[in-house]
Amino acid sequence: MRKIAAALLACVILGPALEAGVFEVPIKLPVKARLELSKGTPVALAQFVISASAEDRAGRAARVDVMGEFARFAQRTIEKETDLKVIMAIEDRLPTTDLRELVANRDFWKSIASRVGADYVVSGSIDFEIDDRSGYRTEEYVSPVDGRSYYRQVLVETTGFVFDIVVLVFDGETGEKLVEENYRDFREFGERQYDELSGLFENLRSMDKKLMGIFTRQETTSTRYLFD
Repeated sequence: MRKIAAALLACVILGPALEAGVFEVPIKLPVKARLELSKGTPVALAQFVISASAEDRAGRAARVDVMGEFARFAQRTIEKETDLKVIMAIEDRLPTTDLRELVANRDFWKSIASRVGADYVVSGSIDFEIDDRSGYRTEEYVSPVDGRSYYRQVLVETTGFVFDIVVLVFDGETGEKLVEENYRDFREFGERQYDELSGLFENLRSMDKKLMGIFTRQETTSTRYLFD
């Protein structure tokens, strides 16, 4: 009898809720920055390791000054989105292309920070690859002559851009690594030989909010449910 009574009570309580409408409500939530830096903090943007496949080093990706374009993009974005002072230090040659060795070389990061007068140093690695493809796919079409459906082979040409970046932030006083973030983006366009510089900036624009999440607060969208 107790079980039956409990079941009846649950029906009374949940019945209206089950019949009620459910509404999805998107809300924006603040996301703290990885580094809470005060206004005017000097941040040095150092050289990144530029990695790519052997094909791309001799191919279209080699036509793009990836480090230069990324440095200019990062400087403009950080200065626009934050109150930090960006100091360009990309002329300092990296002592190695091995990220593990770079992270361990605290004296190098301290020397850059001391030379340019920065509290933090930003570096990492960038991999930018271009993949031009062409092939055939089967497509259905309706003949205007007899109105019947047929299949035909259609040539499809695309260009894919892969942008993979590791961002490292070092303490200028100790040389210690404070932040390590990895971002990857892939963009594909229905055109072979799509402009490589345009492809690079499509990748960068899609990732700017993630990159800025290191230095400034961002917003994320979440869904909540309301019962009517």
